[in-house]
Amino acid sequence: MPTLEVGQTSIPYTVRHSARAKTLQMVVTSASVEVVAPEDTSSDQITNFLDNKRRWLFNAVEDCRAEATQSSLERYVSGAKLLYRGRRLMLQVEPAAIKDVSITCKSRFHIQVPRNLEGDARQQAIATALDTWMRDRAFYDAQRLTRFYARKLNVTPKAIRVSEQKHVWATCGKNKVIRINWQLVQAPLAAMEYVVAHEVTHLVHRHHNDSFWTMLGTIMPNWKERKMLLESWERANEMGK
Repeated sequence: MPTLEVGQTSIPYTVRHSARAKTLQMVVTSASVEVVAPEDTSSDQITNFLDNKRRWLFNAVEDCRAEATQSSLERYVSGAKLLYRGRRLMLQVEPAAIKDVSITCKSRFHIQVPRNLEGDARQQAIATALDTWMRDRAFYDAQRLTRFYARKLNVTPKAIRVSEQKHVWATCGKNKVIRINWQLVQAPLAAMEYVVAHEVTHLVHRHHNDSFWTMLGTIMPNWKERKMLLESWERANEMGK
């Protein structure tokens, strides 16, 4: 297996050529580094790409290793990171004279916790509050994006809901109810937009025939790139399994 040397650190990686890839990309997890390259990419191009990205790759690998070894009991502490809209945002956790956990988010998560909470109770309260916060943001995004793309096709879903589906990111039922997996709020917004536009198109075409993809292209001309972004993010974060 080839390796990239960054200082005293050796980073092994694999290369996968893909007919669907338009540009060179890296997929980094706690277990592996994969370079996804267009089919006609030469080994020299891949080497140059990695050389230009060596500092970014080193930091990404270190972040993944740190998160993989982080104790579950210390998951929600200052300095830890959570995925939100495609970025790993740092947590700032501090006690406060409040009754319930309070969460705000700009460039990081600012979490205030009641002073009387400690240990497992503190962690559970933060986990519950973050789960509610993420689901609320996912619902807001799902509502806003669904209405936006529905107007483009002059269709109206019966309802828009968020759920926790194990094997799919979204569904559009025969009853015209669109369900979006709330975990998509962790993905880049462009990827979530693709999923929503995809399901809205199913309000007109139930199956993935040529007419479906043509109509999707009328409301999202770059859907292929967004679909690839979703798949790349999914692999990198091992989501949607």
